Amino acid sequence: MTTPADPIRSARQRRAALVTSGVVPPEHAPTPMPPKKKGRYGTQNLVVAAAQLLGWAALLTAIDRAPAWLAPPLVFVFCMLMQGVFSMMHEYFHDNAHPDRRVSYGIGFALSLVFGTSATLHRVNHWGHHVRNRTPAEQGEFIHEGESPLGKVLLYYFAVTCGLWLSGLVFPVIALFVPYRAVHWLSSHERYNTYSAAFAQFKPRDWTRMRWEGLALIALWSALILWGPWSTTTLAVAYAAFAFSWSSLQWVYHLRTPLDVVEGAYNLRLPTVLRWMWLSFNMNLTHHRKPYLPWQELWAASDPRETQPLWYRWLLMALPPERFPEDPTALARFEKRYF
Repeated sequence: MTTPADPIRSARQRRAALVTSGVVPPEHAPTPMPPKKKGRYGTQNLVVAAAQLLGWAALLTAIDRAPAWLAPPLVFVFCMLMQGVFSMMHEYFHDNAHPDRRVSYGIGFALSLVFGTSATLHRVNHWGHHVRNRTPAEQGEFIHEGESPLGKVLLYYFAVTCGLWLSGLVFPVIALFVPYRAVHWLSSHERYNTYSAAFAQFKPRDWTRMRWEGLALIALWSALILWGPWSTTTLAVAYAAFAFSWSSLQWVYHLRTPLDVVEGAYNLRLPTVLRWMWLSFNMNLTHHRKPYLPWQELWAASDPRETQPLWYRWLLMALPPERFPEDPTALARFEKRYF
């Protein structure tokens, strides 16, 4: 099975598209992609992905058998490992997982199953994220004219507490009963909702692949729940904690940053062990500046002075959405601050 070609394969193409659409001014120079082989760490990524799958199974087994006092720290380690699982899925999104596109897709497919989602759904969403970052569609901290304040606040807290992960689990299953022509309706709220906007990017083959992945998701998780080695309680507790941790960390790099499609991101500091587990995903600003870089090169390509602590940005996520300021100068408080 082949994977669809990434419509935004380089920083230069992405910036050109953004300038054409008026999202960024033309004086922002594009960043060219170096002539390096995509997926050049393929063997290493296969080893890492296999280790992540083994770690997933081992941690669920440990949680299942642990005394009550030991379960919470094991669940925490499980959540941190699964952040790394998503990071390796992210390598697939950018064609960096393996030079063989079939193997690259296999890595993304296998890891997305244990993550609890469709690789294609997340890949199409992620392509759009690089185009829409900090545009009105990705300004979750603001209530725009025409939006319901109560609705925006409720949607925001649902999203960052579990909704982002839950939607990735539920929609591939729902899509089995939704025809492709429904993408026009699903994308009708694209102005202020990046997930709605992403549906406009789906091609028929993407929709078909996502539905097959939805079937695989049902098959795997039905088998695990009915006949698997872990209790339903263990799975529920581990994945509820993961749903919260992953959802609450998805926008932490972007909210309350400058309204710039590339510079609207932060590199965040983590303890070294967690950075290793996350495959340097915390170097998010560097990734937006150079989306062609594999995870193995993000840390070295980042300026350690351009950071904030992750815990600080995570606490900011508790703040509710506010009205978009009528005075543009009020946005100056979101200029970058490094400490």
